[in-house]
Amino acid sequence: MILTQTPLRCSLFGGGTDYPEFFVSNPEGGAILGMAINKYVYAGVQPMHPGQDLKYRIQYSRMEDCLTVNEIKHPAIRAALQYYNITEPLEFHGFGDMPGRAGLGSSSAFCVGVLKALQEHFDLPITTPLELAGEAIAFERCLIPETVGCQDQIFAAVGGINFITFNHTGVRIQPLQLSSQRIEELENSLVLVYTGSMRDAHVMAAKQVADVEANRDQLNNLTKLAYAGRNILMWENYPLSLFGGLLDKAWANKMKLNPDISNSRIDQLYQHGLVCGATGGKLLGAGGGGFLLFFVPQKNRRKFETEIGAPTTRFKVSPTGTKRIPL
Repeated sequence: MILTQTPLRCSLFGGGTDYPEFFVSNPEGGAILGMAINKYVYAGVQPMHPGQDLKYRIQYSRMEDCLTVNEIKHPAIRAALQYYNITEPLEFHGFGDMPGRAGLGSSSAFCVGVLKALQEHFDLPITTPLELAGEAIAFERCLIPETVGCQDQIFAAVGGINFITFNHTGVRIQPLQLSSQRIEELENSLVLVYTGSMRDAHVMAAKQVADVEANRDQLNNLTKLAYAGRNILMWENYPLSLFGGLLDKAWANKMKLNPDISNSRIDQLYQHGLVCGATGGKLLGAGGGGFLLFFVPQKNRRKFETEIGAPTTRFKVSPTGTKRIPL
């Protein structure tokens, strides 16, 4: 079996500005500050065992036994087989460390992992991480097709902490060279809190894309906050505590994009997080559910995790993107 491990991502600032529908026509473009995290999705590919009266078996949260590619319901696997024109009988396995549909970029990460696994399994030309990210963006937007931005695939393929800018000429990725102390301080100040609900990100994203013109001011504000966040992170004389207030501003702007981004449960949990010691936060992903990300000063962390009243997850930066795991 070929098994790939692909990191999920945590977007800090600029979410929503990575859609071509926005940044291609926007004079200022868009910008994202975020990181790949050490929570992963896994994609396994192996030949179908002989004697099976089927051609494809796909196991994830459900199991599919199919005789043709067109019967496969999993959109990424079906499209990947069509993309590479693969006809050999195969088994696929997909699983992850975190819940899906929760704002961590799991769908795009799985696409990146599947493409990487098929490249390895069939000795196809192995693309560089940046090429793989571009391939996955085109794959999701054009072949599946789904309404997705362009950040998730980059973090999944490249890994690390990155500042990414988008405009009509293309994408520029700036890996942030931070001291180990700065990275550790950031990791120890961020907490994921699960809202308890999942959502269909593509429905939320489609609504956001349809309202790009109406939301241009908010999206430009989110772009500016991404630049401000990068400067705070890179200039290590700046106290990282400034991140909390900046995240709070980002969340206030994000909620203006679509009234369905938040709901009473999310609003209450967010406010409770501030009472428990966080200085700011935001909902990850397109909205409607999934994970809240809070900035919690280290001195408040134990109190926060004890009193928040919802599942919490600590995480670290994943320095590398998708890779094959030796078996």
